Amino acid sequence: MENVQALAQQNTKQKRVWEVDFLRGFCMLFVIWDHLMFDFTFLFSFSTPLGQLISSFASDYWNSGIRNATHDYFVGAFVVTSGLSCVFSRNDFKKSLKVLGAGLLITLVTNGFASEMGRGIIINFGVLHMLGMCGLVWAVLKSFNCPNWLVGVLAIACLAVGYYFQAQNLTEFVGAIWLFESKRALGWSPGDFWPLLPWLGWFFAGVLVGNLVYKNKITKFACVNEKYLSPVTFVGRHSLLFYLASQALGIGLLFILVEVGLL
Repeated sequence: MENVQALAQQNTKQKRVWEVDFLRGFCMLFVIWDHLMFDFTFLFSFSTPLGQLISSFASDYWNSGIRNATHDYFVGAFVVTSGLSCVFSRNDFKKSLKVLGAGLLITLVTNGFASEMGRGIIINFGVLHMLGMCGLVWAVLKSFNCPNWLVGVLAIACLAVGYYFQAQNLTEFVGAIWLFESKRALGWSPGDFWPLLPWLGWFFAGVLVGNLVYKNKITKFACVNEKYLSPVTFVGRHSLLFYLASQALGIGLLFILVEVGLL
């Protein structure tokens, strides 16, 4: 009996889809890095040579062609992976509400921080708000057993409509401010803004990939020893916690170092 249980546990471990955790973790590490560079560039004034050196490096990175060329791709990969992860989720509503709640917490904190510091880092509809809304939309569709062909059609439609309005460079939009990118919306959430369209399309694309590629919910790379990649997969498994902690700890630690004169 013990041998049977051990074999069952081993099979369960082998079925862990580590590559999804790895991709999500890798993208999250980029997000943490990008936010840290933002903090050094825009949030604080550094008086020490070390602080000014790091701030100069961060500013060069923030305005570099490398960041401009890669940023949206990393975020896009993270959104696609988030959609793909829904295949393995037991409760999409609960998971999405948790992500949306974390986004609302960031809204409260950034509004309070901006009021105290007088700097425009307000995030009223950032990546967590967007992902939470995408997850809720999918949870509703999933409850109606939405077929894969319809998921594909919705993905294409959301991408087409979203990028069309993005290209218009609108100053105003009569609909929901969080739905499309416009100058008004960018001013409404200046610290970070990710509209529901076109990103809902990429989320649906991830759902479709997950439904087609991982319908059996097992890894496609069972031959890889996950322990060598565990630092990144650990971040991926706890991406929301790392996102929130990196935001709070990053800003808090920099504030303390600046106040005591170390940066």
